[in-house]
Amino acid sequence: MRERKNNLKRSESIAGLLFVTPSILYFLVFFLLPIAICIYASFTNWNILSPNRMFVGLRNFTKLFADPKFWKALENTLFMLIPVPIYIIFALLFGYACHKNILGQKVFRAVYYLPFISSVVSLTLIWKWLFNAEYGLVNIFLKGVGVENPPNWLGDPFWTKWMIVLMISWKMIGIISIYYIAALKAVPRTIYEAADIDGASSLQQFFSITLPLITPTTFYLLIVGLIGSLQTFVEIQMFAPDGGRGYGVATIVFYIWQKAFSSSQMGYASATAVVFGLFIFALTAIQFIISRKWVYGGE
Repeated sequence: MRERKNNLKRSESIAGLLFVTPSILYFLVFFLLPIAICIYASFTNWNILSPNRMFVGLRNFTKLFADPKFWKALENTLFMLIPVPIYIIFALLFGYACHKNILGQKVFRAVYYLPFISSVVSLTLIWKWLFNAEYGLVNIFLKGVGVENPPNWLGDPFWTKWMIVLMISWKMIGIISIYYIAALKAVPRTIYEAADIDGASSLQQFFSITLPLITPTTFYLLIVGLIGSLQTFVEIQMFAPDGGRGYGVATIVFYIWQKAFSSSQMGYASATAVVFGLFIFALTAIQFIISRKWVYGGE
């Protein structure tokens, strides 16, 4: 009997291993192996056009930290974090309004979700047309309301970055609101009923019940949004193919792409990717530590 149970457990273990093998292989081939190659390449002078590689130690890293463009790209990358709190707040308000069954909520959901499923390239082309300094509808509107010298959205790096912030915020509100609608529906109705009996107002219920109970969702969206915003690339490439005047629009991912494929400095680009990966990991770890203080059930 015992031998039969052991054979059954062994069969279940083998079956379980077979089921997870594709996922393990996927992780090894498409995640762990590229990371290992990137770390190795960061210590070489690998030129993408030549198979020859020579170990150069920390030369790529010292060159990286001495490059003003790297620090400018890092500054611009941190600037791209601005959309995260914007679309989280607006998505929460929109999701809460839909949760309360406002009139025409299904239409609003479709309209707000549409930008997220649309091609980033097509959206960027539309925004380039809207924000064109000469014939764009935005500047035409600004002139119509009395603004004599409207911003040069595509020519001035300062305004280009703000335009990208607006575009990302507008694009993400729809999908983020869906997460919040699901989180709001998961809050037990009995808690609100008890609050009604105690005489709590709708505003008090929102801040004392709703917000604390959906903090796990907010934390998840914050982490995902932070990592996604730090990797902003397509918008930069479309709005400023050269990184903008004075490299004023380029981000770290754009910097890595430029060094790897425009300058063929794959070893140097790998060193940048390693540093940037560690930066993202550290920032994420800090968020997890801080989350214990404000996320419901975090302690």
